[in-house]
Amino acid sequence: MKIILNLEAELYFQQGLRQNKAEKFSEAIANFDKALKCKSDYPEALSQKGFALGCLGRHMDAIACFDLTLLLRADACWVWHNRAIALGKLERHDEALNSFDRALEFNFNSPTIWHNRGITLCDLGHYEKAIISFERTINLQPDAYWAWNNKGNALKQLGRYEEAVNSYDRAIEFDPNNVMAWHNRGASLSNWGRYEKAIVSFDRALAIQPDYYKAWLHKGITWEKLQHYSEAIASYNRALQLQPNDHVILYNKARCYALQNNIEAAIENLQQAIILCPEQYLQMIPTHSDFDKIREDGRFQALIQQPNH
Repeated sequence: MKIILNLEAELYFQQGLRQNKAEKFSEAIANFDKALKCKSDYPEALSQKGFALGCLGRHMDAIACFDLTLLLRADACWVWHNRAIALGKLERHDEALNSFDRALEFNFNSPTIWHNRGITLCDLGHYEKAIISFERTINLQPDAYWAWNNKGNALKQLGRYEEAVNSYDRAIEFDPNNVMAWHNRGASLSNWGRYEKAIVSFDRALAIQPDYYKAWLHKGITWEKLQHYSEAIASYNRALQLQPNDHVILYNKARCYALQNNIEAAIENLQQAIILCPEQYLQMIPTHSDFDKIREDGRFQALIQQPNH
């Protein structure tokens, strides 16, 4: 009887595996449950069920499955890893970090574990430590463009813009069409004060993915830094086509129009930004120097004196 149940469990498990690979996660879970009904101490089925649950966003349930798996097989490094991913999704980053460390106990030379550990350290704001984790990935897999990109992100957070740009350059070397690396490179160049080079990077990102609104937004911000307000507005307009309800874009447009002394357009965009986020902008605009040219205009005064709901 036990042999028959084990064979049935294996059959259901294999069906579940195929459904996981086909991203039919609900069906996969049903088959893993059938496998576990035949064989309750089946760590592979528990682990794969946890993976499927995580893919459906059911992270608490996924962690419960991973914990049961680890009771049966404490050295399962990828279960520790997937458990850490689920904990991170729940913003339980300290616990996630501990789980990644347990995974590394059993597979110290996994570039993926080191990389995802670095992401968690970034989530915790521990950027120096994150860089060390990303470098471990890179030492194990030098062409890991994703690790070069995220190392650049950590360096950017520390204000180490030249090093960040160098890291993005390595990411691009291994993946020339990586839109995020081109965008992030542009953002670092802009923060570093290399505005023209930043715009070139944003243009490269947009050549790859024309609907990447963040590149249009940050290109606009960089044009503003160069005091090229018409070009900034044109970039913001493209961003706004992709994200019509982004109050930051509307507010940035309003500032540019105010700096050009275009009162009507400034007021129109400010009104839209205020509708979307009144608390923020009704407190900010009365004293913001970018509105000095239009501050005495009656329409501006009426706008800033409306009640803050």
